[in-house]
Amino acid sequence: MATQRDIKKRIQSVTNTRKITSTMEMVSTAKMQKMKQRLEMSKPYEHKLNEILSNLMSTGLAVSDDPHFNEVSDARYILILEITGNRGLCGSYNTNIIDRSFSFRDKLAEEGKDTQFYVVGKKAISYFNFMKVPMYKSMLNPENKLTFEDAAEIGNELSNLFLSGDFHEVHIAYTKVASSSSQKPTIIKLLPILLEEEEIKDLYPGSHLEYYFEPNPLEIFSYLIPQYLKMKIYTCFLESSFSEQFARRVAMKNASDASSEMIRDLTISYNRARQAKITKEISEIVGGAAALK
Repeated sequence: MATQRDIKKRIQSVTNTRKITSTMEMVSTAKMQKMKQRLEMSKPYEHKLNEILSNLMSTGLAVSDDPHFNEVSDARYILILEITGNRGLCGSYNTNIIDRSFSFRDKLAEEGKDTQFYVVGKKAISYFNFMKVPMYKSMLNPENKLTFEDAAEIGNELSNLFLSGDFHEVHIAYTKVASSSSQKPTIIKLLPILLEEEEIKDLYPGSHLEYYFEPNPLEIFSYLIPQYLKMKIYTCFLESSFSEQFARRVAMKNASDASSEMIRDLTISYNRARQAKITKEISEIVGGAAALK
């Protein structure tokens, strides 16, 4: 049976751990709120961009002339941009998106397609190296330091790979924010461009009006495509960062709650051991006094 000293040391150790997890929970909450603000600030721009693209696509001219919309009939070479975190202590956040990506790769392999990964995030890079899975390219996740320029650089790189024919399709694997308390690993197609139904149905009421484009839809389109790719990648990174901080906050809260429960149980054990020791000492005193009579 553990002594009082051992139990007391254990209580102190768990208490110190709880201080760390509580602090990490507060830090994650602050970062999560910051990412939420950045997401909310980017939404009006994203919606307006989708509105203009939707109206341009309705003309039929821009889509037929822009190579970013050209689908390959027998798309064989696929690139997946996989976005994970650089650190752990966030539950199954990184594991979920990695598993989702590999399941998607296996599905494409059954169709005879060759899939390569553009890996973002230290955790995914470590996993790929451990499993000896080749990567087309890898980089650390810029996290809260991500800027529009960073997203534009990645967007230009992916666009060039698509336009050159090195890859017939480009997908993004990330954790999508369904609501403030719900996130799920998702894979979307970035290239060739195809506006999703949810992107169109969330447009502003004025998006279905008739527009006149000057100088012409094609020139406007050539300017908007890089903006669209940049915004899409930027949003995916923000949603992934928000989801990571949310997952870490939940994990640290669970750890803090478990620590509190453990301290409670250890305190009960300590009190029992202390009471048993006192009872034993009283019994020895009473027994000694009885022996002297």
